[in-house]
Amino acid sequence: ATERMLEFAATLDPKSHPTALRKLGEAPKFEASPKQNYTTENKIAPKPASELPPVPKYTPYVDPLKKTAAFDVIEGIMQKRVMVIDGAMGTAVQKYKLSEEDFRGERYKNHTHDLKGNNDILVLTKPEVIREIHEAYLAAGADILETNTFSSTMIAQADYELDKKEEVRDMNLAAARLAKAACVKFTEQNPDKPRFAAGAIGPTNRTLSVSPSVENPAFRACTFDEIVDAYYEQIEALVEGGVDMLLVETIFDTLNAKAAIFAIEKFFEAHGERMPLFISGTIVDNSGRTLSGQTNEAFWNSVNHAKPMAIGLNCALGAKDMVPYIENLSKCADCWVFAYPNAGLPNAMGGYDQKGPEMAEDCRVFMDMGLLNAIGGCCGTTDEHIKSLADMVSTYAPRKKHGVKDLMRISGLEPFNYEPNEKDYRKTFINLGERCNVAGSSIFKKAVVDGNFEKALAIALKQVEHGAHVIDINMDDGLIDGESAMTRFVNLLVSEPDASKVPFMIDSSKFHVVEAGLKCSQGKCIMNSISLKGGEKEFLHHAKIVKRHGAAVVVMAFDEDGQAATEAEKVRICCRAYKLLVEQVGFNPQDIIFDPNILTIGTGMEEHNNYGVDFINATREIKRLCPGCKISGGVSNLAFSFRGNEPVRRAFHSAFLYHACKAGMDMGIVNAQQVEEDVYEKIDKELLEYVEDVLMNRRPDATERMLEFAATLDPKSHPTALRKLGEAPKFEASPKQNYTTENKIAPKPASELPPVPKYTPYVDPLKKTAAFDVIEGIMQKRVMVIDGAMGTAVQKYKLSEEDFRGERYKNHTHDLKGNNDILVLTKPEVIREIHEAYLAAGADILETNTFSSTMIAQADYELDKKEEVRDMNLAAARLAKAACVKFTEQNPDKPRFAAGAIGPTNRTLSVSPSVENPAFRACTFDEIVDAYYEQIEALVEGGVDMLLVETIFDTLNAKAAIFAIEKFFEAHGERMPLFISGTIVDNSGRTLSGQTNEAFWNSVNHAKPMAIGLNCALGAKDMVPYIENLSKCADCWVFAYPNAGLPNAMGGYDQKGPEMAEDCRVFMDMGLLNAIGGCCGTTDEHIKSLADMVSTYAPRKKHGVKDLMRISGLEPFNYEPNEKDYRKTFINLGERCNVAGSSIFKKAVVDGNFEKALAIALKQVEHGAHVIDINMDDGLIDGESAMTRFVNLLVSEPDASKVPFMIDSSKFHVVEAGLKCSQGKCIMNSISLKGGEKEFLHHAKIVKRHGAAVVVMAFDEDGQAATEAEKVRICCRAYKLLVEQVGFNPQDIIFDPNILTIGTGMEEHNNYGVDFINATREIKRLCPGCKISGGVSNLAFSFRGNEPVRRAFHSAFLYHACKAGMDMGIVNAQQVEEDVYEKIDKELLEYVEDVLLNRCS
Repeated sequence: ATERMLEFAATLDPKSHPTALRKLGEAPKFEASPKQNYTTENKIAPKPASELPPVPKYTPYVDPLKKTAAFDVIEGIMQKRVMVIDGAMGTAVQKYKLSEEDFRGERYKNHTHDLKGNNDILVLTKPEVIREIHEAYLAAGADILETNTFSSTMIAQADYELDKKEEVRDMNLAAARLAKAACVKFTEQNPDKPRFAAGAIGPTNRTLSVSPSVENPAFRACTFDEIVDAYYEQIEALVEGGVDMLLVETIFDTLNAKAAIFAIEKFFEAHGERMPLFISGTIVDNSGRTLSGQTNEAFWNSVNHAKPMAIGLNCALGAKDMVPYIENLSKCADCWVFAYPNAGLPNAMGGYDQKGPEMAEDCRVFMDMGLLNAIGGCCGTTDEHIKSLADMVSTYAPRKKHGVKDLMRISGLEPFNYEPNEKDYRKTFINLGERCNVAGSSIFKKAVVDGNFEKALAIALKQVEHGAHVIDINMDDGLIDGESAMTRFVNLLVSEPDASKVPFMIDSSKFHVVEAGLKCSQGKCIMNSISLKGGEKEFLHHAKIVKRHGAAVVVMAFDEDGQAATEAEKVRICCRAYKLLVEQVGFNPQDIIFDPNILTIGTGMEEHNNYGVDFINATREIKRLCPGCKISGGVSNLAFSFRGNEPVRRAFHSAFLYHACKAGMDMGIVNAQQVEEDVYEKIDKELLEYVEDVLMNRRPDATERMLEFAATLDPKSHPTALRKLGEAPKFEASPKQNYTTENKIAPKPASELPPVPKYTPYVDPLKKTAAFDVIEGIMQKRVMVIDGAMGTAVQKYKLSEEDFRGERYKNHTHDLKGNNDILVLTKPEVIREIHEAYLAAGADILETNTFSSTMIAQADYELDKKEEVRDMNLAAARLAKAACVKFTEQNPDKPRFAAGAIGPTNRTLSVSPSVENPAFRACTFDEIVDAYYEQIEALVEGGVDMLLVETIFDTLNAKAAIFAIEKFFEAHGERMPLFISGTIVDNSGRTLSGQTNEAFWNSVNHAKPMAIGLNCALGAKDMVPYIENLSKCADCWVFAYPNAGLPNAMGGYDQKGPEMAEDCRVFMDMGLLNAIGGCCGTTDEHIKSLADMVSTYAPRKKHGVKDLMRISGLEPFNYEPNEKDYRKTFINLGERCNVAGSSIFKKAVVDGNFEKALAIALKQVEHGAHVIDINMDDGLIDGESAMTRFVNLLVSEPDASKVPFMIDSSKFHVVEAGLKCSQGKCIMNSISLKGGEKEFLHHAKIVKRHGAAVVVMAFDEDGQAATEAEKVRICCRAYKLLVEQVGFNPQDIIFDPNILTIGTGMEEHNNYGVDFINATREIKRLCPGCKISGGVSNLAFSFRGNEPVRRAFHSAFLYHACKAGMDMGIVNAQQVEEDVYEKIDKELLEYVEDVLLNRCS
């Protein structure tokens, strides 16, 4: 079925739609002219070895620079034992608790800038401190002592206004002398253990590969040359000061390291001597990359031209996390390897807790694995750590240095190690993408000329996507300032990870333009090109500069007499250049690439006829005579005569590459996409014969015959799917084989199915307080009464500032009048009197005076201290409880209850306080949770009977309160009654954060409150429709405590008690309430009127609600499936805000262009997405940060956040970051049994506490479920755990049984579609209430690029999967809405369903 599908797909216009299919056209019958003077001679056959000249013997290169004495000594030690490097200077300095005056000393006492923290100047102002630190490290066992010069460059010292040559020279000189003196002292004490001063060269505080401007990613704060100059000055002073070696360290941007190497090589050459060089990179996190995005092997490829004595990693990670990266570095490096990790990971305060012995144990794994030759410590380490390390390594043999295979090793963000397949170079051919070459793309050229570098960048991205291994960049055009354009474009490319992951070929005929590009590239580039055109002196000069930049080099086959055209000329010039490069420059032969000139054939000029043959034969001979070299060329030059005729031109390229690669061609500047598509064996055979007659120069009339044939072809067709003009081909499908009419997805008879398991009902492990049953009993019998407003009652006392302060706060620095909550401490008699007045008026429930008693709210009064808010809540709870006890004792038939009032705080988690930055939040979810937890602890300790989360104008704050409450209940093993009250701010019927009241209910009902209600903002009349709606959708008790009407012009309330009671009567007449009270403007008089009014009414009857999955954004989404046709109620989970589902979205996020990302979300909703799937899982993205920022931004856009979100990540902390930003009830995607039951249950409980529905992937400890049986087994196991042990609502359990790719050509994949569909039906039967989802685009991944086929697969799959019960899927919502199954082209559908339903094999 797959083969027939592929045959049919090839006849289709790949841009047509499955519901409006277009086929490709036909071709006319062509009669060719007869062949003339045809030769069968194979002009490109290899010559017999006996006819070939011998391979020359090249003189090995000898470095003209002598080596310092330290080389042999350190080499000798490294071979015998593990050397020890010192520890952190900063950590050691901190222990001295130096003041600003200490840092200044006498030298800088009048300096205009603060200097504290500038540790490097201590070599001038406190040398005794640095000396003491050095000697402590040496005494601990260090062999290598770093100078205190991490930031001693003009560039870094600019932060302290010390960017003067004499200042940095003095720092480096003094630092070197201090370190060297300490080393000499300890070496004299023990000559058997020599010590070495290492000149420490830090990364500076500037990055050459990262823009400091979000708006302009091509901008750089400084240039390569400025960094080189700064490093050169530093090196001069360090060497003058006596250092034994140089250490380039903490490299988070490899281009800075390359600048340091450039300066070092320049210095060595100027002084005629080379000293040992160590280079240390920094992996910033567990992505395994530097800050500028390189992997550590790519970093090694970029710097190994320096031939360092040792390569290593330091900083950012502790030893445990560093192991895999050191292991990789140890494998790929042919020099010594070292590491100096941090003392573990930093604690919450940024300090390091790991002690020396513990760190040494963590580092032992390096030694057990034989990975290191030297070890030391970075951040957080002291002499204690170094001693522990020195003791630990003393018993271990060092790592053995090893060779590595001779390969060309280049890099972008990732390594590219070229290992040619010498039996078939075509299989390992390197595609040098030509579309960022102004000569190779008119679109690119126009973009550059217009200054539209974003468009130019998009072209680069498209090339990589289409298979370019290297991006060729050329700006040689008279309309373009080459140097400026090269710099800007390469800087921009470097900022785009999807482009810069591959190496660059920096290409220009002008050397200064090439060098401009090399100065912007952190990776190891290919430099294109140099030649002997200007003579040997210029050639050697250019070659040495290229070598110093660490690039591979392309050498054009030109010399002083011009361009090589014949085979003999090409071979002669390339051999001459090779000899110069390997003998006089010391260029690695693997990095020498010859371009022997691909010249145009088929021009009609006889002298051009053999150009193809000459190139191919020259390739073979150059590779033989110049061992290790590579061959490249600009392939598009070949068929320049046939431009405009796509099939002919592309067939020439394919045939040429086929034969040239057989001769040893390694790479070429090509259209990568076409080269990948135009496989030689698939080229139309008739066309190929004409092409090869020209290419192989088989006959003198080959060009004329080619032109005749070309004129009959559709110039837009492809050489592998040739179309002739005027005809339409008849498609004949291969016959079906082993076709079956069996319906493999038919439901099985009920008699053949296993019974549905009986699941044990979940029992809440927490006991309930006694108040539960009492309040439940009252609610069933009568309407309860809640008290009235505290603020209104307090106003009547006309309290002064002094009253609010009392004795406790008489000297407080902030005004306190208006902070009613502190009156429980300063005027408790007032609060007691108010409480008792409400109880006397008939209130059953009395709220504590703690509306603002959190650390966050009290910050407005400078009372944000734990002891203050604890005392407030404790006192308030005791006052309210005492009043309730008193009145209950007076009338035991009417018990009273103290409700711990938990207000909304004065911060909103869903609304930004900044107009300019809607993604900004003034505090975090965790901060709100912590504040509420502290409040709840004190309220419960004070004796409250229940909790009331009230006046919720932002649902995310309510969710934070619920999270804290659930956390508290679990910690204390007891659950108490919980009431939750939202606030509708106006007649829009929405909260301040935009939710409708039903969406609000969906968002908080996971708390299973005893009662839900509304309070504040509205009077009773305006509140009726919202209470009516809440009463319908809530399956718990319902209450309301409205304001006393609407405020007057002065902000006060005029409505009296009887009038308010009459307005509230409608609630009772409609049977909507179980409890009623008053909010703003109400007093004991209002509460008495309400109590009297409700006394004659029966309470609302509690009712059940239909079992549905109820999720929400700003609006509710209650999923009620059409069980007869799930396709009609299918939930489109929009895939375009998933970095794996949209390259445009990914690019926007990587670029930090979140406005563009938001626009993509809006477009999805507009096109029919019911839920937005959000996923940030990509190595180039900080998932947690990006998820937080984007969800915060989405929440601020009502047209996007009206729908629910699916927070999607394979990393649980990233998912939780998204949940903490979402006020609506989300779908969390995903958890699985992959990590075992313990982890699964832990994650599930957290998701439940956040109130989200959950997606469970069909993975377990043994891997991904592929078959129907595996899918069913794993999902049933997960379901049982969720419903029996976690108490998850079955309606909120969504299984993703893995939609796997079909049509791959692999037999074991053929049934994947059938397995998913059948598993869907069975999982739904065995797991009542659950839902089924999946990533639909995975299904037809084999057919990507062919729109009608891919989309037809999606449509057919959804049709059948929905019949089996599939509820939702991650989809392109617009296409899913358009591609109705019944409208799919019937011929196409037959091929699709043969594959999907596995009907023939």
